[in-house]
Amino acid sequence: MAARGIPMNNALVIVTETSIIFAALGLSAYASLRRSDVLPLLYLGLSAGLAIAMSIVAELAFIEGIRNVLIITGFTMLGARADEKAMRLAFTLCAAITLVVLLIEVASTEAYASLFRPADYLAKTRGYAIKEFYEDTGLALGTIVYEGRFSFGLFDGPRTSSIFLEQVNINIFAIVLMIYLTSMWDRLSWPERALMLITIFMIVVTNNARMSAIMAPIFILGYFVFPRLPRYANALIPIVLLGITFIVFEFERVRYGDDLIGRIATTYRALTRLSASDLLFGNHDLIARSGDTGYGFVMVSTSIFGALAYWAYLTLIVRPDDVIRRRTIWAMSTYIYIWLLIGGTGSFSMKTAPLLWFLVGYVRVTDFGGKDASARLTRSGRNWRTLTPA
Repeated sequence: MAARGIPMNNALVIVTETSIIFAALGLSAYASLRRSDVLPLLYLGLSAGLAIAMSIVAELAFIEGIRNVLIITGFTMLGARADEKAMRLAFTLCAAITLVVLLIEVASTEAYASLFRPADYLAKTRGYAIKEFYEDTGLALGTIVYEGRFSFGLFDGPRTSSIFLEQVNINIFAIVLMIYLTSMWDRLSWPERALMLITIFMIVVTNNARMSAIMAPIFILGYFVFPRLPRYANALIPIVLLGITFIVFEFERVRYGDDLIGRIATTYRALTRLSASDLLFGNHDLIARSGDTGYGFVMVSTSIFGALAYWAYLTLIVRPDDVIRRRTIWAMSTYIYIWLLIGGTGSFSMKTAPLLWFLVGYVRVTDFGGKDASARLTRSGRNWRTLTPA
């Protein structure tokens, strides 16, 4: 719309995003509340209370944290009201749209930039100056492929963005598709599997996406391993990751940079600089500067209590009662906790988070009939079986 001359600014984006969030909540309420909504509503209520208390103490509104919780809980509840056909159709359409736009971008960067004008849109909605972007191509600054930057060597153009217009969220989208495949592989048709795999492959090699490339073998192995892991042991992932991080940097020199070690070092530095007040009451001034450190962002935007509530929600939202649920909860937890260690706010993005939580909401209330049945049902994909949510 912006590229076609429609006036665009950050306020319009905020209004649109808010409308989508409350549409999800409204649709859920319209379908009537149910027992499965208790945990999401408890998490939302606790987060709202924390946001109000932190805002009173700081005399500033803590919006970011509650916004993220609204996305998580709203689409968890919406997914709980979807049947399998709706859920699969949502992922199929999103993957197809992303792949089509990506193919246009790969075939002709000039045509893609002319069609969507990413730099112009991001400048108007995020306040970035045009000079921060490719002035000659109109692409985002992050699409630049500089010397020494990780690359598969299969694509020599700018890092791709597709419908997302910037390079980070298309990377996350590939990971969300991997989680979907890890969870639902046995229930998908071969055309669906092929679409997801082709889309993931194209994103990874044209975006030179490090995190999705790292996560792919983890999920392939996890498809077989996740169902065998102890129940609720996914709660230990952040404890192990942060414990190892603090131990390593306690003895090694902290090195910053745009690589895996440098990103982890950024999180380490942010966490070690938090004061007791930051942990207990958050820090509004640090929110905007914590975009490259996920754990730091959660702490300063929701306090230590909000971080613990998020950890509890991720642990309890899906009961690990069958194969599909275990694969889903472990894949989701692995992605989120690792991303919070090396990235920032990307896992809360409106561009990708709703799709992930829509899947989680569907999986948590659906009876897949046990381990054997989940592997048998709809293996051919010709029958879009509708399952009634609990």
